[in-house]
Amino acid sequence: MKHLATITDKDITGSNAICTAEPRIAVSTVLFDNDNNIALCYYGKFNLHTVVGGGVDRGEDLITAAKREALEETGYNCEIICEIGSVFEGLAEIEFAQKRYYYIARIVGEKSETRLTEKEIAIEMSIQWHSIEKSLQLISDISTSDYRLKFTRQCDIIALNEVITNHAHLIGDTP
Repeated sequence: MKHLATITDKDITGSNAICTAEPRIAVSTVLFDNDNNIALCYYGKFNLHTVVGGGVDRGEDLITAAKREALEETGYNCEIICEIGSVFEGLAEIEFAQKRYYYIARIVGEKSETRLTEKEIAIEMSIQWHSIEKSLQLISDISTSDYRLKFTRQCDIIALNEVITNHAHLIGDTP
C-alpha cells in the first residue's frame, strides 16, 4: 500500500521528541453511500469529525477489520473498492505509535444496528453523512486541544485529500 505520510510531534506540537513504541495497526474507511456522501464519526464531546475506523484485532486482516469497523460504527456492510494509502503516527508525548491503513468503500445492503463501544458512547459518537468536500472542510475547520485527536485529524485530512486528488474517478455521480 502507498505510504502517504509520517506524522510526528514535530508536525503537531513542534517538539523534536521521537516515539519508539511498537505501532498499533488500525484501519479507516472512506465509506460512500448511494448518494456519494461519506460517513463521518462525529464526537459530540469534542465537536470533532473523523473518518470511520479503528484498531485491527489480533489475527484479523486489514480488509476484514475495515469492513467490521464500518459495520460497527455505521450499521452498514460495505464493499472495499480500493486502497487509499497508509499514514504512520508517532505520538512521542504518550509513547504511542500507529500505522493507519485507509480504504475507499461503498455501503452494501440495508442499515442494521450500530455496535458502539462504551468509550464511543461516552464521547457522544454519532454518524453523519456529507459530501467528501464538506467532510474535508468539517475535519479541517475545527481544531482540537486533545493531543491524540490532533494526529487523527491530520491523518484524515491527508487521506481525504488523496481521495479527492487521485481517486476522483471512483467517486463520480454514479454509485
